[in-house]
Amino acid sequence: MTIDRRLERDLPQILGELAMGPYPDYIDDVLATTAQRRQRAAWTFPERWLPMFEVARQPVLAPRLPWRSISLAVLLIALLVAAAVFVGSQPRTPAPFGVARNGLIAYDAGGDIYAADPVTGVATAIVPGPETDVGPRYSPDGTHIVFERKLDSARVRLYVAGSNGADVTLITPDPIELTHPLLGEPWEPYQFSPDGRSVLIAISDRGTPTIAIAQSDGSGVRRLDVGMFAYEPSFRPPDGAEVLFVGNPGSAGRAHGLYAADVSSGAVRTIIEPSTVYDLAGATWSPDGSRIAYWRWGGAATGINARVHVISADGREDLLLPAPLEAAWQATSAWSNDGSRLFVLRGYSPTFEDVRPAVIPADGRSSGVELRVPVMLNGDCCANLEWAPDDSRILGTPTDAVGKPMQQLIIDPETGVTQPAPWTSSSDPTWQRLAL
Repeated sequence: MTIDRRLERDLPQILGELAMGPYPDYIDDVLATTAQRRQRAAWTFPERWLPMFEVARQPVLAPRLPWRSISLAVLLIALLVAAAVFVGSQPRTPAPFGVARNGLIAYDAGGDIYAADPVTGVATAIVPGPETDVGPRYSPDGTHIVFERKLDSARVRLYVAGSNGADVTLITPDPIELTHPLLGEPWEPYQFSPDGRSVLIAISDRGTPTIAIAQSDGSGVRRLDVGMFAYEPSFRPPDGAEVLFVGNPGSAGRAHGLYAADVSSGAVRTIIEPSTVYDLAGATWSPDGSRIAYWRWGGAATGINARVHVISADGREDLLLPAPLEAAWQATSAWSNDGSRLFVLRGYSPTFEDVRPAVIPADGRSSGVELRVPVMLNGDCCANLEWAPDDSRILGTPTDAVGKPMQQLIIDPETGVTQPAPWTSSSDPTWQRLAL
């Protein structure tokens, strides 16, 4: 008989023996003890005497609530509510660029820094004192200002303070001289980075125009070596990774070119090569950092013949913005916050005798609309202009016949209605941005 057949015959018996298992020794003792006790009497069961509906009506004990879990949940909800209240109580700040809500206007008067409500005209001295403080500029988020404190006719120190004038911080411990613009055109010698953590400064180093970056908390200043004379520096939006500047590499017979320097490495790239025929100035970034407006002049024509151009950030597309045939020149451009328009000054003579402001599309589809402003804006070069954060107004500082800044004006870019600012100042315009 094979092994398989024997296993098939004996398997049921083996399984039965395994199922029975061993017989415990204590079973006999248990049975002997229980056999001596009487069973429970039937009358002791309530169901014997009470109707079933009474039994069913007996109260059912509620399950125990998990109080510890409930307490933790309530605590978590309370913390979330408190966090939401805290966040909601913090002041909201706008994005560094683009349309925002109008805030205050900062200006200098009598050596003090003021902040004024552009609607009511109510002004408050936010940085008073015996020192001579001038040139306030708001940070892109509207929370701080940077200004210069004059030490003598040439040297200054720069300070940063809160938008209310609190926490004044020295950011350039060593006295500095600021670089003057190429032709007197409007241009800020210092400005905040998009994140507000640093300030870009145009410094004159023994007559050489250079670029410096100071930390807004006063922790240090460093030079950005671009290897050439550098004018009109500005941070590229939206992250400030590059600095745009008008540069002169020192080539004989060549004018200025347009360049951008990497803030981290200092590497310089050329946007517009210097020309032996034309010169340029007034370079400003569009709010999104994709384009640059500048003005160029030169060639065979005599007198003022500048024209506004818009070039892509990589220098590949250079657009000459149109102007009426009768116009002799067009310059001094200021970007709207939405990046769609430029406010320019347009001359109808090769001098500054007949200057008209205009709002033109930045894409060059038309020569725009001229505004009949009943005052002189550009006496002898060059009015300084800035759009309100919501693009509804333009704050301008005009110049007189010898180029001296005059009382600030507020201009409606749609109608040209112009009114003097309800405060007295001729400082460069700066308008605080607030969150929408």
